[in-house]
Amino acid sequence: MTAMSSEPRTAGDETRYTARPSVLGAIGRATLYGAAWGVAARLWMRYISEDPEFSVAGTSFIIAIPTIISLFSVLATRCVGWRAAARRPSRALAGFSTILLGGAAGILMMPTLVLGGIVWAHRKRLPGAVLIVIATLAAVPIFAVVGEIPKGGRVVVAFPAYLLLLATFIPVYARIYNPARKGTRS
Repeated sequence: MTAMSSEPRTAGDETRYTARPSVLGAIGRATLYGAAWGVAARLWMRYISEDPEFSVAGTSFIIAIPTIISLFSVLATRCVGWRAAARRPSRALAGFSTILLGGAAGILMMPTLVLGGIVWAHRKRLPGAVLIVIATLAAVPIFAVVGEIPKGGRVVVAFPAYLLLLATFIPVYARIYNPARKGTRS
């Protein structure tokens, strides 16, 4: 679902309109992505748990938090062309939403997501040595998680699944730390 831009671009004799995803479409996709990530994270937790009893409220929280973060990341990205008075609250909400993941066991994931998001967002601007240091710091908590996974065959599946969860959510954090510049597609 796309909405046409109101500004035409000319190419030769013809006038074209550039297609840009609508804000509502972007919000819908972000909501689905965050919820799907939350479900995947919840399934991962169930897989590694020795006592897999979880409450409905806890499961709802696990699914809601990445949904909120993903949603606010899109709003932070979409507000680039807005005036500062409207842009600041949107960016502040996006930044605050990342703190929500730091509750309970999510605290182990948070440094990797935050630092990984910074590396991803600024990979073309920061010097390579700085990126390596930040990426190394981002990787350290991953090994703490490995220690928490019950021993046995589960580690063989659970550890790569955990890395996949991180890899698929780091770009969401990157959008918060470096929203697209005005005039670029988000």
